[in-house]
Amino acid sequence: MKEKEESYVHPAFPQPKDKTISLWRYIDFDKFEWLVKHERLFIPCADRLGDPFEGTTPTGDIQWWLRKTKNAKSAEQKKIIKHNRNLISHMAQRFRNHYYVSCWHINEFENYAMWKCYTKSANAVAVKTTFKTLRGLLHSTVEMGLVRYIDYATERLPSMNLFEHIMHKDIYYRYENEVRAVAASFIVHGEWQTHFMQNHFEKENCKDFMVYAPQIDLKELIKAIIIHPEITTEDERNVVALCTKGGLPEPLVSRRKQEPVF
Repeated sequence: MKEKEESYVHPAFPQPKDKTISLWRYIDFDKFEWLVKHERLFIPCADRLGDPFEGTTPTGDIQWWLRKTKNAKSAEQKKIIKHNRNLISHMAQRFRNHYYVSCWHINEFENYAMWKCYTKSANAVAVKTTFKTLRGLLHSTVEMGLVRYIDYATERLPSMNLFEHIMHKDIYYRYENEVRAVAASFIVHGEWQTHFMQNHFEKENCKDFMVYAPQIDLKELIKAIIIHPEITTEDERNVVALCTKGGLPEPLVSRRKQEPVF
């Protein structure tokens, strides 16, 4: 799929200054094994990301609309403001289940805290790529950019573009330093709809868990694989064997696991 034109930037998807900056996915071995076996990127619907506030409207935004309504100069103006507020709220709620989101940590270096946040056990790996590489491998209709963090209690979204809802998070999550690739099922042009439906699946043994899982060139995507610093010898062997079988880079020792020098 052709990379997006360099000059094109969707306002809800700000770009990093350096497109070659590294991205990381910290994942348990079973998910990594699925990725290697199927050569598809597992991109769940936003309602399955685990955060009930995902894609919702900040309290600060709601308060702004209330102030606009209160300061309306006529009954007609107040009616229009209420209508617009209700319309945007309704659309944001409905669209939430039509965003498919791939989340990555942007950082030049392995981050020990991310192991704690995103893996359930020491049987896990960190997959490293770059912003430019991932962008180039995704369908051109998939948007990708930096998540922005605001105080949901007091601040509002910068525009009424509905993508702002899925590309903003509360300042509480600032440590995630997240990049998101977002596929929107509601975009209607024919070629995208055909592609999306061909790569749209229900998760096995989990009714209504919908996933967009496009095929992806793993040899191009994966620049390095880091093993969990506390992985067992047996599990490490399984990771190495899987990478060898898949023709992927040899897994590297975590910085945390390297021998100290005195």
